[in-house]
Amino acid sequence: MRTAEASSGGWIDISRPLRQSTPVWLGDRPFVLRQQREPAFVLSSFETTCHVGTHIDAPLHLDSSAAAVENVPIGRCVGPADVVVVESSDLALTPDSLPSDWKPKTPRVLLRTDTFGLDRGIGPGFAALSAELVHWLADLDVELVGIDTPSVDVFESENLPAHHALLERGLTWIEGLWLEEARPGTYFLAALPLLLEGAEAAPVRAVLGPLRGQF
Repeated sequence: MRTAEASSGGWIDISRPLRQSTPVWLGDRPFVLRQQREPAFVLSSFETTCHVGTHIDAPLHLDSSAAAVENVPIGRCVGPADVVVVESSDLALTPDSLPSDWKPKTPRVLLRTDTFGLDRGIGPGFAALSAELVHWLADLDVELVGIDTPSVDVFESENLPAHHALLERGLTWIEGLWLEEARPGTYFLAALPLLLEGAEAAPVRAVLGPLRGQF
């Protein structure tokens, strides 16, 4: 298991590894890595859903006329971010699910719920956002929200109220973070999606580092 102490220069990898056991939604294409090993070189290829592991959803995911992943504002994906640990039994998190009197200090908020293990299959029981929480964060000038579960909506959701609230308020969101080694506090976040032109989502390599200087 990765640890903060073992991270180079204090950086913490908050991405989920892509491997055969990485869970995907029912009907999505699982991750498959193929390798050709020759005496002088190795060549690899892979196939999977764009929503595998740690990933960003673009507005196109919900609106066929909206922007694709190449139009996600890059500046939102890099900069100061708050990690908040949510110790609540609520699955659709509300402002009341957050620590008492907590408010974001930066325009990026990452929610650590510890409700979805690395290789757990995608099913009921993981925490997500309520539309109420999305609007509350947006009113406090948050621009990016991340969560350590497969979706910003609860598993059973059919109408996807949190997704649509994020789209309505113009926020960017990351699903499937791995925040077990991230303590509450403010960090420097880098979480850039692959430049998959025309796609509605893209995998992300997300890391947290020490916050130095002003951004």
